[in-house]
Amino acid sequence: MAVHAEGDCRVMVQLGEKQDFEAELSRLGYRHEDFLLRVRSVRRADSPEMWLSEYAVCVTDLRTAKSNIYLAGPRRRWVAQFSADLTQGYFGAAHMVRQLARTWRSRTSA
Repeated sequence: MAVHAEGDCRVMVQLGEKQDFEAELSRLGYRHEDFLLRVRSVRRADSPEMWLSEYAVCVTDLRTAKSNIYLAGPRRRWVAQFSADLTQGYFGAAHMVRQLARTWRSRTSA
């Protein structure tokens, strides 16, 4: 199942960052449906009518209600920053998926 994303997602999808985000969740043992992405475009401070190619991504872990905002866009590495936060435990542990993986491995190696 894909991560639910809402807002101005077009650029994130075009850059492949949503897929990168989902790949990191899978690699680290988290369920996609436990996360929500809210994407908002960033406006220029000197000209509010002009939009930048940068955007903000609010990532929420629906299980723990923890959120963090990442600045994204070309040459930004928000998925790597998110991954670092995830591995450091900011969003909580992936108990269910990791437990299932361990159970499956122990059954297949016996």
